[in-house]
Amino acid sequence: MNEQISTIQKYFNMWLVKDCHALDTIFTPTIHYVECYGAEYLGIPEIQQWMNHKFKIQTVTQWDIKNIYREKSVFTVEWFFACTDHGKDYKFDGVSLITFKDSRIMEIKEFESKSTHYRPYQ
Repeated sequence: MNEQISTIQKYFNMWLVKDCHALDTIFTPTIHYVECYGAEYLGIPEIQQWMNHKFKIQTVTQWDIKNIYREKSVFTVEWFFACTDHGKDYKFDGVSLITFKDSRIMEIKEFESKSTHYRPYQ
């Protein structure tokens, strides 16, 4: 299995098990992360602070990778995400553009889509 794909899977799994101890093996020190909601984090300390906060108020129940496409050092990852946050359930599809430097992630940009799809002109 590709080392970068394994790293992506490890990162997604961190949310499911609520454990962010391996951040320095997954991210470069200057990681730049843009959530689909607009929040932005720079560097491992900010990522760790964000994750520790979310672990207290949110439980990720599912984060399934549907497809991964690669173009040089950039991976496009399609996924489905489900969680409970402050007692409310959320589910949506998403895409992450994940850029690697060597074997670690240096940037993630997330984009969200509703998970219920319909055909208005059928």
